[in-house]
Amino acid sequence: MPETKEYELLQRPVGTVKGVTARRAALLSRCGVATLWDALTFFPYRYEDYSKILRPDQVKEGGEALVYGKIVSVKAEKTFKKHLKLVKVLIENSGSTALGVWFNQPWIADKFEVGKKVLFHGVCHGAFSGCLQMTNPDVIYLDDDFHPDYYEGKKLPVYHTTEGLTQGVLRNVMGSLVSEALPSFREYLPADELKRSALCDISEAVKLLHDPNKTGDEGIAQARRRLIVDEFFALQVGNVLTRKVMQKENYEAHHLVPGKLIVDFLNILPFKLTKDQLSVLSEIKNDMLAPRPMHRLLQGDVGSGKTVVAATAMLMAVESGYNAAIMAPTEILARQHYETLKKWCDLIGVDVLLSYGGMKAKEKKELLKRFEEEKNFILVGTHSLLHVKESIPNLGLVVIDEQHKFGVAQRAMLREAESVPDTLIMTATPIPRSLAMTLYGHLDISVIKAPPAVRIPVKTYVVTPERLPAVWNFIRKEAEVGRQAYIVYPQIDESDKREAKAAAEMFEVLSNKVFPDLRLGIIHGRLEKEEKEETMRKFREGEIKVLVCTTVIEVGVDVPNASVMVIEDAQRFGLAQLHQLRGRIGRGNLQSYCVLVDNTPLEKGGDEFSQPLLTGMTENRRLEVMAKTNDGFEIAEADMELRGPGEFFGEKQSGHPTLYLANPNRDKKELALAKELAEKMIEAYEAGALSPEIKEAFLTRVALRYGAEFTVPGF
Repeated sequence: MPETKEYELLQRPVGTVKGVTARRAALLSRCGVATLWDALTFFPYRYEDYSKILRPDQVKEGGEALVYGKIVSVKAEKTFKKHLKLVKVLIENSGSTALGVWFNQPWIADKFEVGKKVLFHGVCHGAFSGCLQMTNPDVIYLDDDFHPDYYEGKKLPVYHTTEGLTQGVLRNVMGSLVSEALPSFREYLPADELKRSALCDISEAVKLLHDPNKTGDEGIAQARRRLIVDEFFALQVGNVLTRKVMQKENYEAHHLVPGKLIVDFLNILPFKLTKDQLSVLSEIKNDMLAPRPMHRLLQGDVGSGKTVVAATAMLMAVESGYNAAIMAPTEILARQHYETLKKWCDLIGVDVLLSYGGMKAKEKKELLKRFEEEKNFILVGTHSLLHVKESIPNLGLVVIDEQHKFGVAQRAMLREAESVPDTLIMTATPIPRSLAMTLYGHLDISVIKAPPAVRIPVKTYVVTPERLPAVWNFIRKEAEVGRQAYIVYPQIDESDKREAKAAAEMFEVLSNKVFPDLRLGIIHGRLEKEEKEETMRKFREGEIKVLVCTTVIEVGVDVPNASVMVIEDAQRFGLAQLHQLRGRIGRGNLQSYCVLVDNTPLEKGGDEFSQPLLTGMTENRRLEVMAKTNDGFEIAEADMELRGPGEFFGEKQSGHPTLYLANPNRDKKELALAKELAEKMIEAYEAGALSPEIKEAFLTRVALRYGAEFTVPGF
């Protein structure tokens, strides 16, 4: 896709703009603002109406307010409950006072300085000893020359920021960046389409969201609607273009109707396929028999049985005279796939081969030699498959597991053969249907919802740290009857200033003081590959009773005998990650238990393991969701509601676009409009019907979304 002049200008680093020092550029980068385009789309998450700044004595009990004052005192206190720490900050204004109180956030005390001016924003509780109280208020740190009268009537943007970058400085810098960038981001829709769709100019919409003082709430709403349509539009252009490319792909594979090999395979399985699995296999079979390449996304909750579906599909390719390949994101998962598939396929006479990054020259040579033999095979590997792809002969089907772990370019490399293979993409991260249709509109989508009948739902509990002795006793009792347990920590060592427990240190404590009578193992990302493999082998074979680990075991590890998982500092994990971790247990016919250790204060108690002990705190609603359901799709819906679609995948993943404002659940009309506009604009572009100015702006917008990763003939 050509890099237009405007695209190149918007890719300029923020440090090239006058007034943005190297230090400020580094701080902006920590906020996700590295280029001028980043600045344009770094929208405020709320606005402060400075006409409503109040003194503490003007606030009504139970109401939400913006309270102004000067810091009088800062105190960090311990309470009679060991796990509960308080920070109290007293502010004063014209003789009236307000007290901000924070629970279990001792580091926040360092952010306040006596004599400085602040705004507290939040719900106000009744006055205690004549002092207004606010629990966990949002804080706006003010410049020394701040005065409420100066800001009267102003509506100022509030951005997500970082330590060392105040809102005042950030607003000024963002003003400069947006002014510099806006001339290069012009409207790409023709005037008649804007009028028909009742959309405002996109450049004006961006300007209004960053500086709303020249408009009211209705103007802000119109600007947001225009930018929601824009986000969907960029995605839909990609979907339409991808489908166009797919329709022109060279496809030579001609699969046969499943026969004896598939019957033999299903007969050797120690279980019956579920209704969902059979339904998905029917869809895959129809795709593979069609005279066009399959492009299908298979969504399945953890433990729903995607692997056996993928195995059946690969055997369809083998029976039709083709080879098949499956690519996993980690070597642990690749080896597990290899062992599972080999166990099954050895019984029906199909070879399963393994390719991995650390293969010795002799092993590579033997693998390539095997490729030359006539007997068809299934090849399992990590991204190392990308480097042997050209050598894989007669490739009829590619399965990509946990596809979001691979970049767009990596996935595309697998599909650059002269004859495009069928492609089955799998994910164990349930995605709400509305979001899946938005992100993967170019793919056909299948879903396995129901787990195998032998699966017993995992029981999940939320507990506080002081209950850990009871949890350790529970693990010991499970070990006495032959079961195993995972204990998961969010990091490897004590480098985190937020004082989260670390796997390496806790392994020593657990081994020497808590479970001296049990054999423990540890696994994390810094271990050598051989150490990881040896530890996992011992855990699978039951030599290790308790595995202390980080999230390296999040995806794919399968030990049916493991019946307990304890996740420490659970409040620090996202819902999707917690669900993936919990999916490592409950994989056999045993009752399994997941214990989420919450380090935020409890507001209600209960007997150990009788009822989930939920915190009731807003930031822990996801733990409440985990305790209530094992349904990954229900959890995914809750996750999107709690975090929004923009942060649904956690980190920004290549191939997983961030939605800053748009929500496919909420904005269905805007999504439908964006699809219609994308199809019209591509049709007009291909017909040469766009004016030079609109064409340039349109190409700029597409390049801003896809850059050099998305290459389409003619663009």
